[in-house]
Amino acid sequence: MPEKSLPLRLKNFTVVLGLMLLFVYGALPLLTRSCAPLQRMAESLENNGIDPTRWYFTDVEQVKESEQHLNMVLRDQ
Repeated sequence: MPEKSLPLRLKNFTVVLGLMLLFVYGALPLLTRSCAPLQRMAESLENNGIDPTRWYFTDVEQVKESEQHLNMVLRDQ
């Protein structure tokens, strides 16, 4: 199979990147606003100061409560 030329690969990359950005910043927010459960979840995350793009949540009160509960449960076993 012959290798594609650089301009064609760059064009394909640009098209795919554009479609991905359109999906992430266009379709997903539209879906979130039009679906009640997703809208409630988004509002809950925002009200609790949770950024779902983070890898860890150490500054959220619910995480501390969950950690304390888990420690209590594991200690009792």
